Amino acid sequence: MKHKKLTGYDAAKNFYELFFDGEDKLSLPDYLENSFFDVSGIIDLNENKFIINNHVLNKYLVPAQVGSYTNLYHSVTPLVVHEEDQNAYYAFFNPEKIINNLANSPHPNFNFIHYRLKLTDGSYRWVEEALITGEEYGIPKGTIRFYVYDIENVKSRELGVENDESSSLNRARDEVTSLYNKETFFAKCNEFAQKHTQLCIAHIDIEHFKLFDEWYGRDRGNLLLSKIGEALLRFIRKNTGVAGYFGRDDFVIFTECKHNYFVQIFDIVQKTISSFGYTIGFIPAIGICRLSDAEDVIDAYHKSSVASDRAKSDINNRIYYYDPQTQVKEEEEFRSLIEIMNAIKNEEFAFYLQPQVRISNGKIVGAEALARWIKPDGTYVLPSNFIPILEKYGFIADLDKCIWKKVCQYIKNAIDNNQNIVPISINVSRVDIFTIDVLGYLKGLVNEYDIPSKKVKIEITESAFADNPEKIAKLISDLKKAGFVVLMDDFGSGYSSLNMLSTIEMDVIKLDALFLSDDGSNTKKSMKILESVVNMAKTIAIPIIVEGVENDNQKQYLEDLGCRYAQGFHFYRPMSIDKFDELLNTPDIIDPRGFVVKTNEQFRIREFLDKNIYSDSMLNTILGPVAIYDVKDEHIDIVRFNEQFYKAVNVPSFHERLVDIQQYMPKEDIEPIFEVFKDAIEDRLNGAVGHFRFYNPDGSFSTFAIHFYYLGEQVPGHHRFYGSARNVSELANLTQQMSLISNYSSDTIMFLTRRNDKLYFYVAAHGLRDITALSKEQLEKELNDWSLFNRLDKKDENRIRTIFKENVNNKVSFSFPITMINGNGEKITLNMIADPVPDAVTNVEYILTFHHMI
Repeated sequence: MKHKKLTGYDAAKNFYELFFDGEDKLSLPDYLENSFFDVSGIIDLNENKFIINNHVLNKYLVPAQVGSYTNLYHSVTPLVVHEEDQNAYYAFFNPEKIINNLANSPHPNFNFIHYRLKLTDGSYRWVEEALITGEEYGIPKGTIRFYVYDIENVKSRELGVENDESSSLNRARDEVTSLYNKETFFAKCNEFAQKHTQLCIAHIDIEHFKLFDEWYGRDRGNLLLSKIGEALLRFIRKNTGVAGYFGRDDFVIFTECKHNYFVQIFDIVQKTISSFGYTIGFIPAIGICRLSDAEDVIDAYHKSSVASDRAKSDINNRIYYYDPQTQVKEEEEFRSLIEIMNAIKNEEFAFYLQPQVRISNGKIVGAEALARWIKPDGTYVLPSNFIPILEKYGFIADLDKCIWKKVCQYIKNAIDNNQNIVPISINVSRVDIFTIDVLGYLKGLVNEYDIPSKKVKIEITESAFADNPEKIAKLISDLKKAGFVVLMDDFGSGYSSLNMLSTIEMDVIKLDALFLSDDGSNTKKSMKILESVVNMAKTIAIPIIVEGVENDNQKQYLEDLGCRYAQGFHFYRPMSIDKFDELLNTPDIIDPRGFVVKTNEQFRIREFLDKNIYSDSMLNTILGPVAIYDVKDEHIDIVRFNEQFYKAVNVPSFHERLVDIQQYMPKEDIEPIFEVFKDAIEDRLNGAVGHFRFYNPDGSFSTFAIHFYYLGEQVPGHHRFYGSARNVSELANLTQQMSLISNYSSDTIMFLTRRNDKLYFYVAAHGLRDITALSKEQLEKELNDWSLFNRLDKKDENRIRTIFKENVNNKVSFSFPITMINGNGEKITLNMIADPVPDAVTNVEYILTFHHMI
């Protein structure tokens, strides 16, 4: 028989007609299982246990998934059932009488009750709970199935109570989020502002939300928007205010200026996003504007949008208040930007040249072009007054193109007039690379002015490689093919330099001598770094130029080290074109060889063995943590290791753990490590990589990424492997923790771990900071030394210790309410839910979630 599914109140009201009248009867248990319930589960009186099988996420204050029924009846009922409905609830669900009551109900073994159940936001909602038992329905003796339905709207009509939220999907509200649209939002804000003072508008933006739509689909994106809308509606019902949605991922709340409100809103939105799984990159940003800092509500909204843009630019501070002084500064910057752009248009920018020299003889091998702003009245503007503004607002490419063109004009004029000339370096920024066709523009300039490409050197800052290394690598290759000389500026300051040089063929690398300052701070350490880089550059035949050389001591040190080229005040300051031309006319001032550039060669092992280049400690630093492994049958021994490996492992009993190291690994990782050994044997050129965990003495794990290379079978049956290791425990633990947290919606989440047979708490998400007046560190300390019990009643302390002892060792879920004194001396009630973590790959044994009970 086909039938329409009924919900809640309608289902209960019509069940008699459906099941006990008519010719075509339905199965009552099947009907209930297929109805639109909010919660369903089982009460097992034989085992004194309840189990929740299904429940609507984040709606009701669910005490636990599994637990003691008598504990649920006696302890949890007063916390979740409305005070006025508790007597009826106690009579209906009495463990001693419930089976008998169901047997004697109007329809034997089936009955239902209406009561108000607490929601996660602390408010109450009318529900109907239906119970069914009896062997005639296929339900074992002593077992009861229960189903909870939402009947708020029906009950409101029945009681004659208006419920304006029941028709939220109307023209005034967005259909996806149920929040006010822009026009209605501002109207409601004006009404709200007449009744309240000290108000703020918060603009909430989800960073990279467009990517969320592309990765997970539009339907999933709309579901996320809907969930955020529901969460914000719950917030304003619990507190006060007006919530709106302006399209895309733009949410707005108009409420009282209480900072803890905005912290709650951030946590609510972030928690909603994280409930969708691995969504770490989709972080909310909140911009806030006080109404007193704006002309009206609409003006406050626009200023909150400006503040949210600032919040998105700071990963450490995602809640940002609009600052009128900041706007004044930005307005001044904008006026300066207009003046700068007009100056570019009016040809007020020129370039100065700073010579680059061969250290050994001081002769000039090239020069770097540096932008200078010379106003019509002859005044100079320092680069620090215009470069940062152009970079901030994305107009640096306009200035760079202007300077590039003037440099090419200068080279052309020098050639035509038979003047002495050296290659000139121009700077290419990361903004240039990602906003204009650098290669096309430069090729166009050298063709237009008919000058050799080799006379133009291109300096690209190393930080540009971090954004899109593949794009940069292709640009460098194309520039070199077009005849340009390419320098990497600020080498060692940003990207993974050693790895980069092995894949990108640079002509010259440029170092900054700033770390050779004479203030004595880390000078020896800096010199060792410089020494290592210079020796490495020698090995791979790339010339180095050191800029910023300011005194003879630095110059002498670099020369002794074997550096060939330098640039800095010790040799020459930046100078005008006329002075530079005059300098080049000095006899024998130019070294015509320029930078000596050799073709890159493959690394040769015998070069690493050259003691004239590398010391043992330097070579080990370059290699990083490495060890030699001997593998025979099912045994893995470490036969050699370096100091870096010893430090990376960092265990007191290190020398005792070199034999049969597989015994210090979780059994889940043993088979994979032998598979990686097999892969390394099959691919001797590239080796094989794996991530493996090793037990620490305290019982926790450390995770290592190890790249194995097969060295051969030196003794029959014994296979030797070279292993390069990295300790990635912090990243692995973070990944595991985020995976675990993603399944929980509580603002406060703790991990219970065991080390040396002792329990330790770790606070993963601290949403009770304002309520408990404890920081994350303070809460962890009080949990781990059990001093938190000083805030509890004595009977609670004994009860909690007993519950932990009985349940933790048995790995079962449990929950209980806690009444404690917070930092303000007030009594608060928290409900703690503990769920065991069966996954053997993590140190976490239990996940504890805490809910503030109002």
